[in-house]
Amino acid sequence: MPDVVPPGRVITSQLITYRPPVVVAHGTLTSNSSPITSSTEVTVITTSSATLTAGRAYRFEFTGLIQHATASLVDLCYLRLRRGSNNASIRDIRSVVVANRATASRNIGVTLSVTCTPATTITDTVILTASWDTGSTATFTVAATSSTPALLTVWDVGPASDMPGLGTF
Repeated sequence: MPDVVPPGRVITSQLITYRPPVVVAHGTLTSNSSPITSSTEVTVITTSSATLTAGRAYRFEFTGLIQHATASLVDLCYLRLRRGSNNASIRDIRSVVVANRATASRNIGVTLSVTCTPATTITDTVILTASWDTGSTATFTVAATSSTPALLTVWDVGPASDMPGLGTF
C-alpha cells in the first residue's frame, strides 16, 4: 500500500506513523576513527537501535570524510554496513577511491546511499565498517570533528512494494 491517503479516505494511525521519509536510526562520529591499516574491518559509526520492519524500504546514508596518510597515492577504502548484534552484512558498499596529490592526509568527501528491505522484522543497531580493499597499502582514517561530523542515518522511505527489485538483508 502506498504511503498516500486517497481523496475521501480516512488517515489511519499507521499512515501517520509511517509517513516517509522518516529517520529511524542515526549515528555520529565527532572525532577521527581508529586507523584503518589492514583488511580487518574497523567499526567507524554505530547508530541507535531501531526496528526495521519487513515490507518497508530503508535508505542507509553515510556522509563523511576519508583520508589516507600517504602523499602521491591513489588507494581504495572498503566500506560495509553491518547489523550490530550479530555482525551480519546489510550491504557491501565496496571501494571508495581516496587520492592524495603531493600532500598527505587530504580529506575526500564521501556520500553513499543504498536502499534495501529486511527479510524479516529486526530490532538492531547499524554499523559502518572500513578496511583495506585488496591490494591497498594506505593508512586510512574517517576524519571527523564536532563541527564536521561523519553521519550514518537510516531512513524509512516507504513500502518496499513501491520499489520493485530491492535487495533484502
